[in-house]
Amino acid sequence: MRVFAAEHGCGVREIPQGSIVRVRFPFRAGHRNPITDCLRRFGVWGQRCDEKQLPDLRLSREFWIGCLSGLIDTDGCVRERVNPRGTAHGSVEFATVSPVLAMQVSDTLLRLGVANRVRVVERKRNDGHLVNGYVITSRRPINIVEISRATALVRLAGILNLRIGYKALKLKGLARTVGHVAPAKSEMHGYDESVALDRVKDVSASAVRRVFGVTVNPSSLFVVNGLVVGAMLEPGPVAP
Repeated sequence: MRVFAAEHGCGVREIPQGSIVRVRFPFRAGHRNPITDCLRRFGVWGQRCDEKQLPDLRLSREFWIGCLSGLIDTDGCVRERVNPRGTAHGSVEFATVSPVLAMQVSDTLLRLGVANRVRVVERKRNDGHLVNGYVITSRRPINIVEISRATALVRLAGILNLRIGYKALKLKGLARTVGHVAPAKSEMHGYDESVALDRVKDVSASAVRRVFGVTVNPSSLFVVNGLVVGAMLEPGPVAP
């Protein structure tokens, strides 16, 4: 960011700790803000809050880790709790009104081996209620991506690079607190502590359709709608 600012004649201000860099782009007639131009090229500028989403591009692992860190720095929280029995636990949560963005964050965490869940919190209507002079007629539901399993929190703490000091310290402390918890060994947790499985409740025939095998190397796994799916090693024959 410092180099980018110098190339475009921008001012740079850093907080004393040097972990946050603020860049100010001076107004110049006939010139557009270079950062917003870059964001427009990736399609992430000018979206409605409930339609925000990340670019559907092949980007590096480092990009996604930086992206998740930024999202949790801004719209996330780290919670520490103690249950009635005195056991310490906690969670990391990211909240957004965009269901697409919530699923993208969830899928990215799964690809990094961090188990999570997405829950939706409905907010009540406030018809006719005045807030700062505006009449509020409805409120969008909030989509919350939550990481609460102990092994997932420890893994997340080792991946993220949070820049907000108190959040970074709280996440490291939480990872130390729950770090002694061993991963579950039951049948419902599969062969990898970062992958959560569930049982199939019912299977029924619907029709005869052509099916296609999907080859994904090297793991033979991919994520569909937040679920880790096993792929075929080789394309299979036509089957019902």
